[in-house]
Amino acid sequence: MVDSQPTTASKMPRMRFTVVGAGAIGGITGAHLIAAGHDVTFVDTDREHIAAIRERGFTLEGVSSLMMRPKAAIHPAELRAPLGTVICAVKTLHTRTAMEPIAPLLGRDEFVLSMQNGLAYYDIVAAVGRERTLVACFNFGGHYEGPGRVVHGTKGGFHIGELDGGVTKRLRALRDALSAVQECEASDNVLGCVWSKIAMASVFFATALVDADVKDILARERYHDLMADLVAESVAAADAMGVRLIELHGFDPESLRPERRSAAGVRRALEAIAGSFNPLQQRTGIWIDLAVRKRKTEAEPQLGRLIGEAARRGVSMPLNRAVLDLIGEMETARRGFAWENLDEVGRRGRELSAARG
Repeated sequence: MVDSQPTTASKMPRMRFTVVGAGAIGGITGAHLIAAGHDVTFVDTDREHIAAIRERGFTLEGVSSLMMRPKAAIHPAELRAPLGTVICAVKTLHTRTAMEPIAPLLGRDEFVLSMQNGLAYYDIVAAVGRERTLVACFNFGGHYEGPGRVVHGTKGGFHIGELDGGVTKRLRALRDALSAVQECEASDNVLGCVWSKIAMASVFFATALVDADVKDILARERYHDLMADLVAESVAAADAMGVRLIELHGFDPESLRPERRSAAGVRRALEAIAGSFNPLQQRTGIWIDLAVRKRKTEAEPQLGRLIGEAARRGVSMPLNRAVLDLIGEMETARRGFAWENLDEVGRRGRELSAARG
């Protein structure tokens, strides 16, 4: 069930937000909240980025065109209470560090919304407690263009929820505020959405092994079975976690279970994934980290954590493990982009399966 009837803008109370991570997701979200009249403080470790926002304001380009001045743009050491609602939008691998200055300042009635990928919310729960953690599941995106600038590349679904599935007063109030970004739904099964996106991300990570647009990679029928098998491993992990998956904007992970799979169903699922990209954003953030930023990706904290959680519940993910290993080789300049990398995923996956007996 979802609740997607926001309060009208004229009746909406002004809220205070602290956005930790003023990159793509934090920037897109924060800029729209400022435009809607909310008090927003951007927090980021990038000194050039913060300096540019202080001097010129924050510029959002692409799908949205905004130039906004936040209430403040600060470094983590400058954080002071009260924080209001905290939006954590840092890369998954930086979550624990980002929460260190937040946890002791978080007020009794304040909470943190994880606007991140994978299981990053685990680290927020560890820092501030389950009762002060909310989770977002979203399919809009963009990329950091330079100091003070972010490109809003794609639109998509936007769901937020409590970890226990309750549709609470605070959840509805947050849904109303975040509807300034785009249509936002208060969900009683946000973890089902998160895990469906995790299943989709198994495909995203695999496409980062090739120097080609996501649409072009997913159009190659030669790799359809591989992509479906990657998703099926994540679906099995979700089953072990007791999560009820949902269809996510045309992508139905349930249709990729081996016992339910058909060639037409696989095509529909992959076309839904490909349809979330457009000329402004044709490749994943993982590929951008490898090819452009030349930095460590979110593969280990996202995919590695997923594989570990699955293993603890007796679920093996050999194909996803192979993708993780190949990305690790690319991060350390031991492997380049190539179509053959996808074939290597299949080969290594078979070897890992055979080794397990």
